Amino acid sequence: MILEAFSQTLRREWEQDENPATEILHGWLFNILTEASPIDNVSKVIHAEVALIDVSGNPSFIGRSKTGETLLKSLYLYCESFERWQFSRWLHHLKPHHFDQIST
Repeated sequence: MILEAFSQTLRREWEQDENPATEILHGWLFNILTEASPIDNVSKVIHAEVALIDVSGNPSFIGRSKTGETLLKSLYLYCESFERWQFSRWLHHLKPHHFDQIST
């Protein structure tokens, strides 16, 4: 449920700006955790399992429990997987002549 909600945001945001997936994840979590009250079940779970902390002036996230830590790790691994998938799509569309070096 949470990965599905994040994946929709990730696809939409990445198509618009092509920011790194981890940056999109950070913004998504930050927006949810700074809401006054959770709106849906995804927000409720994230509020219950993830804490927003300030580390040297930078917002960061930690799990409130072992489940929260697992959730954050799963979201981060999903971001890495998405980045690898995007790279393989890009690489698949390249042709051999793209790798030729230009002699001067």
